[in-house]
Amino acid sequence: MAPIRRNKNRSHQNQQWSVVPDWQPELKLREHPDPDHVPEDYSDVVNPETDVLAPEMYQDMERRLPPQLLRATRHEKLLFMRRIVRNHLPAPAKGIMVDIMRRQYIQNICSQYQPLHPELYKMNPAAFFLPSFLRAIRGNTAESFMDIIHEVIAPSVYAFPMLRPVFCEMLMDEVENFLKWAHINKQKIMMPNTLDKHGSGVAISEIGMQGMLDELMKKFISPLSTVLFPGVGGGSLDSQHSFVVSYSGDDSGLGMHMEEGHVVLNVCLGKKFTGGEMHFCGRRCANHMNSETHAEERVEYSHVRGQALLFHGNHRHYVHPTTTGFRANMTIWCKSSFYEEMMKSRKNFHWCRKCLSEDNI
Repeated sequence: MAPIRRNKNRSHQNQQWSVVPDWQPELKLREHPDPDHVPEDYSDVVNPETDVLAPEMYQDMERRLPPQLLRATRHEKLLFMRRIVRNHLPAPAKGIMVDIMRRQYIQNICSQYQPLHPELYKMNPAAFFLPSFLRAIRGNTAESFMDIIHEVIAPSVYAFPMLRPVFCEMLMDEVENFLKWAHINKQKIMMPNTLDKHGSGVAISEIGMQGMLDELMKKFISPLSTVLFPGVGGGSLDSQHSFVVSYSGDDSGLGMHMEEGHVVLNVCLGKKFTGGEMHFCGRRCANHMNSETHAEERVEYSHVRGQALLFHGNHRHYVHPTTTGFRANMTIWCKSSFYEEMMKSRKNFHWCRKCLSEDNI
């Protein structure tokens, strides 16, 4: 046990820790919070990406600390509370707490941030999409979709013109404006995905665009995915996570990875740049992510402003560095809860080349 310094002139209730000990079983959170206790501010030490709880929830937990811990240093109290969370909160509850923290984050953003382009936050097909794309969606047939898909990059990777230049420009401006607002107001931004190491990405579905993006998925992605991706949940998409990430001449590219969506839309927003090519390396299940890539599976794609890629999320790919200029891409991960549940009972997949080679299908 780590040493504990106690003030002999204080009662047991007012003992003050100088070092966090190996907590004894009797040191537990109280059932009812102390209404008179003023908790510490943890906003500068709690990391939204690594901490399960938001700063406000640590404050609530502090009010429930054992009396002898209330006079400990902020660092000691935080260590104790993090240990409680790590050791005693069951895994499902941790997931619930993460969801609560994310909802609090979204509510905070939406209540304070003033959009630069409010018109982006409500679906306006005529202003967002190219006429050719709208005609294909309204036709809602395999033939009308193939009229706009001018390039099949690889199996289950389709390219087609989609967004108007003015929409691309406004969305980039909106993201830049949000990042400036967050910097001025010292608002921490949750990383939109685990690959955004430079903090240049924004989850646009979490800054007030959720409704517009849900409609985009349901009315404009689902018709395509139902035809093109029937075997991987394309006909039952029911959730999305959308983000914009920017790259400049100093980025290092992205290593080989798969996306978290069952069906993924990736659209280049601009501006002028060289590099940033995507290299597809064949579809694999999670068990065979690192299996070899065959020569015929390697396909390269160069981004074009306003042009969309629609592909199966299990299609492995990596991205070359953006060598000059500035590039921004919008990515939408679309998921099907029905297909997600079906995948849990399967070990082999007909679209995974490695599964097929092992003759397990």
